[in-house]
Parts: sequence; structure tokens; C-alpha cells
Amino acid sequence: MITSATRKTKPSRLLLFVLLSAVLALSSSPLAARAAVAVPDTIRVALFLNLGSGKYQAITPNATLSSAGGMSLIWRDGQSNAAFGTVPAGQSATFAMDAYRALVLETADYNAALASLKKIQASSNAGAIIQLAKSGKTVYQVTEGAYSSAAGASAALAKWTSAGAASGPALTKARVLGPWAVETGAYASQAEAQAAADRLGGAGLEAFVALKPLGGAVQYVVRIGQEQDAAKLGALQQSAAAAGAANARIPEAGEPYAVLRQNVAQADASAMLYALPAGASSVIRVEPASADGILLAERSKRTYRGSMEISILNQSLAVVNEVDFEQYLYSVVGVEVGQSWPLEAQKAQAVAARTYALFAGTGFQIANVVDTTVSQAYYGIGSENPNSTAGVDATAGEVLTYGGKLINAVFSANSGGITADNASEIWGGDQAYYSSAVTSPDEGPQQGKLDWHHVALSNGVNGYVRSDLVADSGQKHESGAKILRVVGDGAAVRSKPQIVSTVEPVARLNAGELVVELKRVPEYNDFSWIEAPMTGDQLLEALNKRAKTQIAGPLRTLEVSKRGPSGRVTEVKANGVAVDVGVGDNWRSALGGVKSTLLSIEETGRFAIVGGDGKTRNYPAQGGSLQVVGADGKARALTGPNVYVMDGDGGLRAGTTSPGFVITGNGYGHGVGMSQWGARGLAEQGYDYQYILKYYYENATIEKDAKR
Repeated sequence: MITSATRKTKPSRLLLFVLLSAVLALSSSPLAARAAVAVPDTIRVALFLNLGSGKYQAITPNATLSSAGGMSLIWRDGQSNAAFGTVPAGQSATFAMDAYRALVLETADYNAALASLKKIQASSNAGAIIQLAKSGKTVYQVTEGAYSSAAGASAALAKWTSAGAASGPALTKARVLGPWAVETGAYASQAEAQAAADRLGGAGLEAFVALKPLGGAVQYVVRIGQEQDAAKLGALQQSAAAAGAANARIPEAGEPYAVLRQNVAQADASAMLYALPAGASSVIRVEPASADGILLAERSKRTYRGSMEISILNQSLAVVNEVDFEQYLYSVVGVEVGQSWPLEAQKAQAVAARTYALFAGTGFQIANVVDTTVSQAYYGIGSENPNSTAGVDATAGEVLTYGGKLINAVFSANSGGITADNASEIWGGDQAYYSSAVTSPDEGPQQGKLDWHHVALSNGVNGYVRSDLVADSGQKHESGAKILRVVGDGAAVRSKPQIVSTVEPVARLNAGELVVELKRVPEYNDFSWIEAPMTGDQLLEALNKRAKTQIAGPLRTLEVSKRGPSGRVTEVKANGVAVDVGVGDNWRSALGGVKSTLLSIEETGRFAIVGGDGKTRNYPAQGGSLQVVGADGKARALTGPNVYVMDGDGGLRAGTTSPGFVITGNGYGHGVGMSQWGARGLAEQGYDYQYILKYYYENATIEKDAKR
């Protein structure tokens, strides 16, 4: 029998249980309940962009687009958004700036034009053969460049003339072409405008069809002339009127247009070239007619989803890919991490990459991000794979926040076993969401790779030989070091433990030859690496490119004098004086482009030697030459470049008689935030992407876009 008192307490206990269950459910959920950050539908990625000297610059004179399914062309500016044409499937359209150009050769002989172009193409990708009707003939103008000034084009013309590119049956003298022209029209269709251009060409004028936004629509006009400045436009206007040009006028500077030129640079193909002026806010948008994407020839012939926008910024052609945000990430994740990596590592990369891209805002004026590692590597459809796509789709809309705001979710390839402390070691700042100096399972790059031996040869040279090319001879050197025997002919001895096809070995050995082992090291990889020896002059040049106060040479000593919490370099002394290179991450470039600042510097020409008098002498600080006493009791100066000495621990060390430096280290990149190889290691240990992200961004929250 249940008493009334019991019956009264039971509902309250049930309510308490429900509330407790709800709290537990919320606490175990990886995503915050709120959605303070909205993920946009699209992102704008600059493939070519010029932001000016000292800023981001990726410059091309031309952009050649094509699509297997064809393309549609749309004019966009402040007043217009109008379709005006199509490009058939498999055909291309080229875009350029209507700028100053070198007219290297004008001829009626196509083969002569092609020969001229080939000479230009040997050192320039800005050559073209423009076909037009002139004085009753089909004429070919071989041009080069897209210069912002007549002087630049004039200098180029002199260069091509001296190189013989102007030789051939010429109709006119080589000269500089410019963007100044007289305009006539408008015409009802492109065909009608082309007929007018042909009539004006018959009168000896250079006439091209052009697009122009008028009254919210795109209409066709004809532009007459390619002048260097406005001085000749009055006379040209009269000539055009005399040749039958209706309403010939001199356009105002800054009027938008796109002039159409027929580029016949190949005998079996031609492409329409659309040239936009530098001083107008004209944009041509190119949309694919199918799901095949758009190929951009000048970007390694990569194919991209979404649309392309062509405009002019800072006297240069700008090409921006506007693409679905999540589809952009398909490619980014596909480039940034390996296709075979665990799905949880793909997911972690997707969330970090999504957050990083959004944090950038519109960081590049007309684009959110660029396609290089200045932002994130983005190579289009060809870099997508099913695993990266699955990682993006599984985390759609998820981002990392701190205090309700997006974090700067930076990541690097490999943190070398421990993440950096940003505040003291890399860029500075007190971002509380970065995990500082935490261990990271980054050893993956060296798994399955052979070790190498650092060896000394009988002629005094030293280098690295792969472990499968030598075997223990069973003998010992007088120092106690192992003597190894070469097991095959042609064994390569290299300057660092890595095969680089473009770098010749320091020596080649044959079977049976003996070498002395100095030490055994891993193969060069993103986790553990050794750079080839550098001279004092080489390092001094690299240091002075970053040093705020120039270092007076010669460089005799270089030592790490301070380290941060993770062991990364925070101060280096050159010739005993601390060098200021700005933020800590600058040490990577200041030390010759090393992979990481988690490094050590071996000074191969620095010794502390106890002389016969019992006194210690530091070389080279105290100057003088190194000498050795031979078995005959006579002292001899060491004149060769290499020397081998016993160190304080009894090991055999390779040194040099003049200052030299070997830099060894761990990791690849700045080391802040997520380590990509570490994410893989954690995923292989069974951790999910949420754990991985919280491990590297310790105080961040994973939130999901409200729209999804």
C-alpha cells in the first residue's frame, strides 16, 4: 500500500531525474546550443590578384577559361547584371586588361606571325596574335604584354626587336599600342557591330567590336584605334566619321567597356579575347552551363566549381572564383590532408578550415581568401576525394568559437611533437583558445622510412648514406666508432639524409669501400629533419634579410640563446650579439628557410680546445689556425675544410676548419593550433574529431550554423 506522503514525493523525484538527464545530455553534447555565427552559402577565392607591392601578388596577363559543358557570360557592375553571350562546349575565352602593349609585328603572313610569337613565348606568357580586317586584308598583329604605361611597353618592344621577334614581312612599323580609342554605335547585335568594324577596317582603321553597358543592358559598339594617349583622338574621330562611322565620339575616361579581339595564337584554334579597361569597375562573370566546372589554363589547368569573375584591380587582371562554401572545403581538405587519412582527421580539418576561412572575412578586398597557403591551399575539383568530401559533409556548418566569436583557427603540417606557445614563441598575443606546449603524436611522416648514417669518407668528406646501402663491417675506428662497408656499387653519399634528384651527391662509393659512422639519423621528413651544411656567408645573407639591425660580417658564431615553453627558438645570437628579427616565426626564413623554429644549430667550426699548456682555447673566437700533432711529434696546420674530433662524451664529431652551420629540427610550420599529422595520430588512436579539435584549441567551442 502506497501512502499519501509517498504519492506526493514521487512526481518531484521524477521531475528531478528528467532535469538531471537533460543536464547530462547537454554536457555530453559536442555542439553548443546557440548559433552565434552564420556560415555563408558561398565564398570568394582569388586565383589571381594584385594588392600592391609588399602585399599579396599573384599576377597573370591573361586568363583563359573553358568548360566541357560550355559557359555563359554576364556583365556585372553597379547598374547592370545582364547576360550577353555564351562560349560553346570545349571552346575557350580569354580575358585581359586593355592596357599598353608592344606591337612586335603586323603582317598578312600567319606563319610569320606564328614564328614571331614563338620567340616571344620563350620568355613571356603575354603574347598573342590578334586577327583583324584592315585595308582589304586579313591582318595579324603579334603583341606582347599588358603594361600599365607606354614606357613599359616601349621597353618591351625594344627587347623583342633586339631578340629578332620583329623580323618578318611587316605591313607597318613596330610600335606601342594603347587603350585610347574613338567609339561608334551602339548596334543592335554583335554581327551588326562586326560588319561596321569590317567596313571601318576597309578604310585602313583599326576597329574592334566592344561591349558596353547602356541603360541596364549590354550593347555593342565599335572602338576605333589603339592609341597611346588622347592627343590623336580628335584626328581619329574625323577619319572615322569620313569612313562612315555613325555617331563617332571620344569616350570619357573611366567609361566601362570590354573590347573583343580574335586571338588566333594557334593554327587550329582561336579564342575571343575580352579586354577590360584599368580605370572602370567592370566585371565579367563566367558561369558554367553544366556541372563540369570551369578550367583556368593559367592556373595549372585546374578545374573549379562555381563561377569566375574577371575584373581589373591595381592595374592587373583579377580572377575570383565564387563557389559554394562547403564545396570549396571539399578541395581544401583534399589538399591539406592525405586521402587515406582517418575520417575523424578529415572532419577535424574540415571544421578548422571552415573556421579559418570565415575568420578571414573579406581579407583580400574583392575576395575572402586566396588559393595558396597564404590562406589555404585550394586546387579545385581535381583535389577532391570521397574521404575529404565525407569529412566536410559530416561537419557541415560547424565552426570553432571563443566567447561567441570565430577563432583564428590556424593549423600547421606538423608540430614536431609539441605545439608552440603563440604568446612567447610565434606571433605574440594572448589568444586563450590555443593549446600551448602540449604533446602531439606527429611521428607519422617518418614511419616506414629507412634510417641514414652520417659517415666520414677516407678522403675527409662527410655526408649521409642510406642504411640499406651499407652494413657493419665488424671493425672499429680508433675512436671507437663503427666502420661500415658499402654493399653495392654507386652508393650515393648526400649532403643531408634525403634523396633530392636535382642535387648531386657529394660522393659515390662502390661495394667494399669502408666509411666511419659518425651517427645514425632518421630520413629527412616533416617530423625530423637535418639541413645541409651552410657557410657563414650563406646564413649571414639570410639573417640580414630579416634582421632589424644589420649584422656586420663575417659570421663566426651562431647560437640559440633563448627558448620558449615548447623548446622553440626565441632568441639567437650572432657573433655573440642577440639578433632582432621581429616575431618568433620569422626565424624560419631568417635561418635560410628551415621548416620549423623547434631547432638546434650545430656550429661545425666552433671548438673549445685544451692546449699542451693546459689552457682552454675557444676557436674561432680567439683566432689563429687549428694545428694537430702527428705521430712524429710535429705540429701541422689543418688546411683542409673538414676535421674530425672527439667530443667531451667520447663521440666522433665532424667539424670544419672555417665557420659552418648545420641546423636540425622537428616539425613543419609554425606549430600553433592544430597539427595535421597530430590530428591523424590522435584519430589513429581512436579519438573523434571533437576531441581532436578541443585538444589543439583547448578553450574553443564547436558551434553549428543556425541555417543547417
